[in-house]
Amino acid sequence: MIIRLCACQFYRRVSQATLAAVYSAAKEAEIDCEIVPDLCFTSAKEPEKLAEIAAADVVLACQPRAVRSLLGFKETVRCIDFRSSSPAEILAALSLSPAKKVEEPAYMVLPDDWIPWFPVIDADRCVQCKKCVDFCMFGVYSVEPDKVCVTRPDACKTDCPACARICPKNAIIFPKSEEELVNGSLTESVAPSSEAKKSFAERLRHRKTVRLFKEDD
Repeated sequence: MIIRLCACQFYRRVSQATLAAVYSAAKEAEIDCEIVPDLCFTSAKEPEKLAEIAAADVVLACQPRAVRSLLGFKETVRCIDFRSSSPAEILAALSLSPAKKVEEPAYMVLPDDWIPWFPVIDADRCVQCKKCVDFCMFGVYSVEPDKVCVTRPDACKTDCPACARICPKNAIIFPKSEEELVNGSLTESVAPSSEAKKSFAERLRHRKTVRLFKEDD
C-alpha cells in the first residue's frame, strides 16, 4: 500500500498530532508513506508532481472532494478526510495499529511568499453556468475550451471565497476555508442565499465602472 499525507503547511487545517500518529504507524508497518507539505501548493506550483501523488493507493488531506478534483478524479485513489477524522478512525480505516513510538515527522518546508488559497472545481457538480467567470474580478477562471477552469490560482485574493457562495451547485471548493458551505464538506448542494445573489448582481454592475486589482497579501 502507498500512502500520501498532506500536512497542510500554510493553514494547518490538519492536526499535526494526527499527522504524526498516522505517519509513525505506517512507517512501523513498513508501508510506503510520504508527506506532501501542502497539496494545494503542489497542484498550483508543481503540477508535474500530481501524477506521482495520484499513483498512491490512499491520499489523506483536508477535503476528499477537493482532492479527487486536484488528482483528476482517479478512481483507484482512496481519499480519506484528514481534517475531521481522529487518529483512531484513520488507523482503523487503513488497518494499521498505533505506533509504539510516535515522533513528529520532518518534511520539506515550502517557500511562504505565496499562500495557496484558490478555488477547486468539483467537475461532478459543475453545470458550466460560468457565473464564477463573470463574478471573479481577478481573472482566476477561464473557459477552455468549453468548460470552466482555474487557470490563475495565484491571482485569487487570499481568504476570499465569494465565488463559491454564488455557485448554484456548490461546485467551487476552498479546502482551506472553515465555512462548510464552501470548503467541500457538504454532501448535498445548497442553493445560494438571497444575499449572495444580490452580491453577485451588484458586483457585476460594479465591474462595468471600476477595475480592481488584487491587493498584495
